[in-house]
Amino acid sequence: MLVPAAKLRIVLAAMLLHANQTVTADELVRHLWGENPPKGAHITVRSYVMRLRRTLLPCRDRTPEPIRTVPGGYLLTADDSQLDLLRFRGALAAAQRAAGDGDHARRGTLLREALGLWNGPALSDVPSDSLHRDFVPGLTELHHSALEQRIDLDLERGAHREVVAELHDVVRTSPWRERFWAQLMLALYRQGRQAEALDAYQRIAERLRTELGIAVGSELRRLHQRILAGDPALDLPVRAAAPAFAAPVAGRVPRELPADPQDFVGRHAQLGQLRELLTAPDRSDGAVTVGVVDGMAGVGKTAFAVHLAHQLAPHFPDGQLFVDLQGFAQPRPAVRPAAVLGILLRSLGVPGPELPSGTGARASLFRGLTRHRRMLLVLDDVVDEAQIQPLLPLAPGCRALVTSRCRLARLDRSSLLTLDLLAPGEASRLFTDVVGARRIGAEPVHLIEAVVEQCGRLPLALKLAGARLRARPGWNLSHLAERLSSGPSSGAYGIARSLQLSYLRLSAPQRRMLHRLALRKERDIDSQAAAPLAGVTPGEAETLLEGLADANLLQEPTPGRYRLHHLVQTFAAHQEAA
Repeated sequence: MLVPAAKLRIVLAAMLLHANQTVTADELVRHLWGENPPKGAHITVRSYVMRLRRTLLPCRDRTPEPIRTVPGGYLLTADDSQLDLLRFRGALAAAQRAAGDGDHARRGTLLREALGLWNGPALSDVPSDSLHRDFVPGLTELHHSALEQRIDLDLERGAHREVVAELHDVVRTSPWRERFWAQLMLALYRQGRQAEALDAYQRIAERLRTELGIAVGSELRRLHQRILAGDPALDLPVRAAAPAFAAPVAGRVPRELPADPQDFVGRHAQLGQLRELLTAPDRSDGAVTVGVVDGMAGVGKTAFAVHLAHQLAPHFPDGQLFVDLQGFAQPRPAVRPAAVLGILLRSLGVPGPELPSGTGARASLFRGLTRHRRMLLVLDDVVDEAQIQPLLPLAPGCRALVTSRCRLARLDRSSLLTLDLLAPGEASRLFTDVVGARRIGAEPVHLIEAVVEQCGRLPLALKLAGARLRARPGWNLSHLAERLSSGPSSGAYGIARSLQLSYLRLSAPQRRMLHRLALRKERDIDSQAAAPLAGVTPGEAETLLEGLADANLLQEPTPGRYRLHHLVQTFAAHQEAA
């Protein structure tokens, strides 16, 4: 079916993107004309909808009218047999379920099916700025995530030769996606093309440095070092006949902690608190075995947990396990409990073909294999208690260290620790370590302190601002401070993307409350003052504020009083009201 008129394509695209949902006339006006609609825009919209119905008439073939006028707007009904977008999302959801069940063959098939529905850039022939702004980034992210997963599966099965040409094209069209570069480097390395793999790293590192003024991420840096060292773990494992799992499990001591962060500073009291807790003698009364570290986006939870885990490692001679559960890595789905257990059981030597199929069976096997061991389990980026509940309680000699952006208050036998911002001196030290003491040693102390406060003493913001200064030899602290103060620093220095992942987990009322709070000049508030902002009762406001505090998007310095971090305020003020 051809829809030659550009305005009709915009209306059709808006309805297809909201298939089976009501689209208001106001939304269509915004997608058609932006913020400056012509007089009589709503009448024109009705005319466009009527023309679109006539255009779709030959395609009905005795099916009900696809576009109906309903209270509040218009409704286009469709199912996945009629709309590729629905089929695409359905295939991705099925692939996620297959991953949770450990069925990698079916997962690969479903990912290929989903990717086969993609026919070029989304909305390429739809001339609507608002549709492109609202929908194209999310759709592109879904496509990239599916492609990453499918290539990962290809690399796991040894198809590195087949994916190299594809990856060269992918990094050309999506040059800022570091995961694709990592996959290209690994595929080249496995073909014996080590020099080309290292050259790929230099190309992306140089491009990031010269065009964005930032350094490559930790995943690429670690892979680069492993390729330089010729790490045999990068080679494709030899697929031998799988023996009974009892033999490889016996004596296997997994050492899976990421590298200890070189730029970690401070947190001495909190480190000591959890170190004492997790090294306490075993008790028979069900004493705490789980330490939970939560905090706002960018506060350094993973770095804290990894640093602490390295200190704890000597106390757990039977091994240390580390799993990234991707709880807030949207649009990539969080890892399901069965998949987490599959990862852990493989680390303990259970061959893939012998993994039990159900979550309960895997949990039982995991507890059985760790019953007489002293092991440390680090679970990073947990979305909620349900994601890890099947893994707990651990065996008496084992301990778990968990990180999450949310407070996991319902987790049994756990001790909760919320990471706050760095102390001023610690924040200044971290910033100096990132930039280099020689570079800013002669700078006035008050300028360092000003930059640190502009970054909100948040480790992620400090690292990104410091890396930007380090990559600009002609800049000094005054230049950096000016740029931080002249615009929304949360967006300019990478915090917005991290905060967005927390924001997407909120309910619509919570988003509305956060947005209204952010528009105020004052950053402190209580439920009585917050209620009229969101048009709710004080009791409802209290519930919303507590939920935002549990998500670590609000601080509660004293009971009943809430405060916005200024970077969260900057971010939330720029979000559209829910």
